[in-house]
Amino acid sequence: MIVTASPCPRAAASLQWAFLVILGALLSCCGTGADRGASTGPVRVALVAPLSGYLGEEGQMLHLGVLLAAAEAKVEAEGTQVEVVVYDSPCGGEKGVAVARQVSQDSSVSAVIGYLCAKSVSEVLPVYRDAGLPLITPTVSGEEVPEKLRSNLFSLIFGGGDQAAFLAAYMRKALGLTRAAVVADQSDYANLFLEPFLEEAGKQNLEVVARVSIQPEAGAVGLAIQQLRAASPEALFLATSPESARLLLMERRRQRLGGLVLGPDVLGDRDFYEMTGQAADGLLVSQPLLFGGSSPAIAGFVERFTAAYKRQPDWIAAGGYDALRLVRAVVAREGRRRAQVVRGLEAISSRDSAFAGLGGPIFFGKGGLCRRPLYVARLEQGIPKPADPPTVESFGIFYQPSL
Repeated sequence: MIVTASPCPRAAASLQWAFLVILGALLSCCGTGADRGASTGPVRVALVAPLSGYLGEEGQMLHLGVLLAAAEAKVEAEGTQVEVVVYDSPCGGEKGVAVARQVSQDSSVSAVIGYLCAKSVSEVLPVYRDAGLPLITPTVSGEEVPEKLRSNLFSLIFGGGDQAAFLAAYMRKALGLTRAAVVADQSDYANLFLEPFLEEAGKQNLEVVARVSIQPEAGAVGLAIQQLRAASPEALFLATSPESARLLLMERRRQRLGGLVLGPDVLGDRDFYEMTGQAADGLLVSQPLLFGGSSPAIAGFVERFTAAYKRQPDWIAAGGYDALRLVRAVVAREGRRRAQVVRGLEAISSRDSAFAGLGGPIFFGKGGLCRRPLYVARLEQGIPKPADPPTVESFGIFYQPSL
């Protein structure tokens, strides 16, 4: 018979205690995904964006804005120092997801800034969520991402519905108009813009005298101009794709239809003006901030950016600059671990706790949706210049910043 000796109680207890000590050390060293983030040295932030190919120019602008904020952090005697780790990632697809996995596995990274496409944001968010990494995107509205994926998303740009409602209020309260017409096509843009504009127009007692549906064809657009002329609106709101807007504006110019035309920020891009030409002059578009106004913060940013990179910044560069400054502010207050950064961003949830962005205070609603002031620019030879007036005071959830 084989007799198995049992360990004495004191020896077993010692073994258990040693195991717990080793386990605790391993957990404190490695941590869970949400607990990761370098504990010493500069805070590491990943910049992930297309830096070449399609949208490469826009990605470079985002990159330069982030780098300027990082460079300014280095010269500060006190404050959170940052190190930017740059990843070139395409706009959607398996390669983009692979890059997100690579970023997530780097346990020293505390936060991610980047992306230019809603499709790619939706694809990578599950990866970042599982790793506990917050994603701050200066260019993609949370409204364009499925709600179930937004838990670690913090967007610095307003949604299409916000723009549409804002422009309805701007027509009535800032311009004093009473009669408007809406032009819509069958695109996703119409789905974003149409109903919010109509809802806010009703609240503002702005009469919608015509709702015109168009197709991106020259003949159909000509008929739409005739319908608009018959309705005699004081202004048009374009709830359309850029292509439909281009055709409508060109036909409007050819037929010499007067009145104001307002549209979302996508119609303020340089690419749109190059497609549309002088027919886009005078177009009023919503913007996240205004260059060329009286804001000292924006003027200083433009001066420093131009001196550093020998080119003019755009709103994407400004968004990258704000994003890195936001990370620094949150880390200084909450800590650098991923869970701490997420918690700190979630706490920026009201006007009282808002972050001071270049274009005014920014805070987050449910699911990381952005809350910030909106502005209106007037296109002049493709350059967005501050409209008169530049915004609507005390509009809904937005509020007038110091210009």
